Amino acid sequence: MTYTEEKERSYRFVLALRMGLPIFFLSTITVFALLTQDYTTYSSLIVLSIALLGIMIYFIFYLIYQSTRENITDTITHTFTVDYFFKLLKKSLSKKTQTIVLISIENLRSINEHYGIKNGDHALHSTALKIDHFFQDKKIEKLPMCRYKGGDIILFLPGEKEEYIALIELLMGKYQNHVENDIEIRLEHSLLDSRLSDNVELLISRLYELHNDRINNEKEEFYSITELENEIINALEKEHFSIGFWPICCDEFPIFDTTVKLLDSGERFIHQSRYVPVLNRLNKMRDLESNVLEKIAALCDEKNRKYVMQVSPATLRNPHFFEHALTLFERYPLAQNKIILIFEEKEYYHQLERFSHQIAYYRKSGYMVALDRLGAYQTTLLYLKEIEVDLVRFDSIYTRHIKEAGYQNILQGLNLTAHLCGAKTWMSMIEDEQIDQLAKSLKINYRQGNYVGKILTIDEVRK
Repeated sequence: MTYTEEKERSYRFVLALRMGLPIFFLSTITVFALLTQDYTTYSSLIVLSIALLGIMIYFIFYLIYQSTRENITDTITHTFTVDYFFKLLKKSLSKKTQTIVLISIENLRSINEHYGIKNGDHALHSTALKIDHFFQDKKIEKLPMCRYKGGDIILFLPGEKEEYIALIELLMGKYQNHVENDIEIRLEHSLLDSRLSDNVELLISRLYELHNDRINNEKEEFYSITELENEIINALEKEHFSIGFWPICCDEFPIFDTTVKLLDSGERFIHQSRYVPVLNRLNKMRDLESNVLEKIAALCDEKNRKYVMQVSPATLRNPHFFEHALTLFERYPLAQNKIILIFEEKEYYHQLERFSHQIAYYRKSGYMVALDRLGAYQTTLLYLKEIEVDLVRFDSIYTRHIKEAGYQNILQGLNLTAHLCGAKTWMSMIEDEQIDQLAKSLKINYRQGNYVGKILTIDEVRK
């Protein structure tokens, strides 16, 4: 029996006592009072018995109803409900630092679609049992867990996360890719501890940010989650950010890819993996991208050189950003036809006709538009056949494996497809001469990486 099931039984027992004992004592006192009175008759006892029976039936049904309302375990995984889990977590956070772990069944959706919902529920339950048994074997018997949403299971452990990194890695090594009833189950994880914040909602949000970014979070921040948000907001309000410019080869004139990092109050860099999730959560991403776009537009001069700027698809579709982008050319007329807006999107945007018209308006007004992660995201390939763009960038995995024949064959096909769709192609992470020569032989239009050129500062670009 798992810890959550034991807790459920004890919780229901206490609930029954809490509701049943008052009725029992009330009935006992009433019967005793009647039996000790001289005027007690058989008819009064009968009336009392019927009344007590009615009251007891009422409270039995009330108990059944109330017990369902006060259920503390999930019916599928038999782990705690989210509300009860958060109550336990908040109570534990007030006493000691806690490590919070997210373990997610990454392919639960495909399991549900391919094998059915029932098998998906079984995969959830069996995964929760495996996690519980693993920690019981490690002498951690009282493990609070909950199914937060979908295939995501959250648990917490007393102490700082450094105590559990090796243990969680051991768990993932055992179960990250395992088979249950001939169904492959793939797990991923992330973890943090409450030194970042004592706010449960902020901790869970940050846990998902780490999980979605797949970044190495063994080294923690200089500041807590709240301090990080304050630093990001201050940097945004003061436009305190740094833009790096990475040369792209080759064309009749220079092209620079840009990378943006915010600067905190101590002049330390805040990487994209840290500020992007926060700005998305606070709905401030458009503000930053508008500021960066203006900085890049101000750089454009009489020289024939172009700048590539990463834009989120939500911002690209935002009418306020589009209006801002158009008015920039009134202040910076030399920026026209010199800025390339590149975006990537994991999930297909179904209002494609509207989106296609928006892209066409950007291109007509003087911007170039590019797609990112070709060969990795199916969405990029779908957009390529539906939307007219100027440029596509291959996913970096193809650069890393470009020496392999299989990847070269796929690259040739994707490269030809992009050219037939009217877009030029671009490959990043060119680190040596051999990769550069292979990219040339595959007739890829643009190449970028440390072999081609190092990142430049804004002053170096101006010179």
